[in-house]
Amino acid sequence: MGRPLRILQVTDFYDPFIGGMESHVKALSQGLASRGHKVTVVTSQLPGTAIDEVTGGLRIHRISGWTNRVLHGSYERAEAPYHPPLPDPGVMRGLRDVIDEARPDIVHAHGWISYSCMAMARRQFGLVVTLHDCSFSCVRRTLLRNGVAQCDGPRLDICLRCASGQYGKVKGPALAVGLHAARSLHHRVDSWVAASQSVADANRCGLPRTSAVTVIPSASPDAPPAGPRPEWLPAGDFLMFVGAFGHHKGLNWLLDAYASGGLSWPLVVITASRDDVEQDWPPGVTVVTDVPHEAVMTAWRYAGIGLVPSLCQEGFGLVAVEAMRSGVPVVASRIGALPEIVSDRVTGLLVTPGNTDELRRAIRRLEEDSRLRHALGAAGQVRSAQFSAETVTKMHEQHYRRILRASRYVKAV
Repeated sequence: MGRPLRILQVTDFYDPFIGGMESHVKALSQGLASRGHKVTVVTSQLPGTAIDEVTGGLRIHRISGWTNRVLHGSYERAEAPYHPPLPDPGVMRGLRDVIDEARPDIVHAHGWISYSCMAMARRQFGLVVTLHDCSFSCVRRTLLRNGVAQCDGPRLDICLRCASGQYGKVKGPALAVGLHAARSLHHRVDSWVAASQSVADANRCGLPRTSAVTVIPSASPDAPPAGPRPEWLPAGDFLMFVGAFGHHKGLNWLLDAYASGGLSWPLVVITASRDDVEQDWPPGVTVVTDVPHEAVMTAWRYAGIGLVPSLCQEGFGLVAVEAMRSGVPVVASRIGALPEIVSDRVTGLLVTPGNTDELRRAIRRLEEDSRLRHALGAAGQVRSAQFSAETVTKMHEQHYRRILRASRYVKAV
């Protein structure tokens, strides 16, 4: 087993912020702590959160950088002031204080806050960075040019124009230039980890040619105990979508398929509230917003079919895993990492992204064939064990020890 390790998890956001990366970091951190390691989490300070607290066996430090103060009031979501794609001196100062106290063997970074870790002058630790998406190669995080067409890789002239379409004419170019300059720090990373083979392949264009990338999937948190059926769910069987508004998650494509007819089950859409989005919902659609993760997992227990109609290169696809853990068959896009999770005609059905007729036919097929639904759901539940927090935690623990054995930081691990 080796001695317990001192591990610093550094992430753009953390609980109570909800997202796939945040769920993974929380599950991984708790899993490592349960295996006897000393785990500290460093993350951005969000409004209403404590600067320093101990919860769930973890020490949580929340720090605020210079960017947070300079750009205060200009973020698209005020409750989520993201770290820029370059080192932040204020974040680095806060990290130094935590590192001096925690003396970590491993610093494991997630998101653009990784650049502040890369820029640290003192290197008494092994630095691991996880690629959850394409954010180290693409300022839009998707490698989709103008949010639609597949991009071959970063070129500053193209990135400047593309970033403006998402972030505006001022922030967009600034972020693109920052990311372009910060790539010079990539060689300081001891180990790159990708949440999927798809993410590993997509990020090759932004990493040093000699970089090795280890694929370790994201951790799916343990499901909460079974609870009563949420009152906002429709009676009987229903379809379920969990995800954000926007083109990339395919919600509009799904709604087009649903509104065109031929489907008999009601559709439940669980998403985050957005004041800037106006949406006409077809008849038969139930929309609920800002649902706690525990309630989402409870809703999966009652769902008949899970829908993951992404139009972007999904870095992992935690929603698909959570549906499968509840024995729910999945209809998903054949894109990004989703085929690595959903085996076509084994644990679900894969469809061509953007093909409305194919999406509708796949959903209708499962609606009409209960034996197929049950077979796919049972197989998915078995496969989902590969992504459990316990399994993924052990994989990371072994990886940390390999890094330390091969480095100058720790001799006996």
